[in-house]
Amino acid sequence: MNKLFILVGPSAAGKTLISNFLVHKDVNFLQNLINVVNDLDKSSMLENLNIAINTLEKSPFNKIITSTSRPPREKEIHGVDYYFYNKDEFEKKISNDDFLEYVENFGNYYGTCLESINNSLNIGNSIIVLDDKGAIKMKELLKSQAITIYLDIPVDVMEKRMNFRNDDPASMLTRTTNLHIMSYKNKADFIINVNKRIDFVLLDIIEIIKNTIAR
Repeated sequence: MNKLFILVGPSAAGKTLISNFLVHKDVNFLQNLINVVNDLDKSSMLENLNIAINTLEKSPFNKIITSTSRPPREKEIHGVDYYFYNKDEFEKKISNDDFLEYVENFGNYYGTCLESINNSLNIGNSIIVLDDKGAIKMKELLKSQAITIYLDIPVDVMEKRMNFRNDDPASMLTRTTNLHIMSYKNKADFIINVNKRIDFVLLDIIEIIKNTIAR
């Protein structure tokens, strides 16, 4: 039975970046992170990323793209990072029962289409990025077929990353004062510390995926 791996974590934990690399197996998704390290670290980082890519080639899986009513950030692409809809469009889809699950967080809707999940799992193992509420609902629906991985990040590091990527201050304040998503940590199947180099994070996640698929 194919598995659905669910990445859960607070803002700036790297969920979208990680899921894109795992699916596309392309270091270009990580180029900004690679460019800021020294030459010695860069060499070992690229070596680890190549190991990660070789492992993923043996166990490829699909990314399930979720939908949201929030505006796209810079460089985010409709149909790649999310399906972006305005609030009226999203609410119409809710009325049409298009979503298997949806939640409203910080004034924005997030949802997952049942058709997207079924199509992806029929092809192979899959990955999706969800918040805590979405992950709980997905576990209820798919039981042991769904594997949750919580990306753990200290609050101070999260805030620094959010400042670095120039998140809207009002949005950042809302998210940092609503840290309920962090309470999901102890409910997840696995916890990964993401306060380290991205290649180490990816190797940790790939080890979980590899061992889970091998069961």
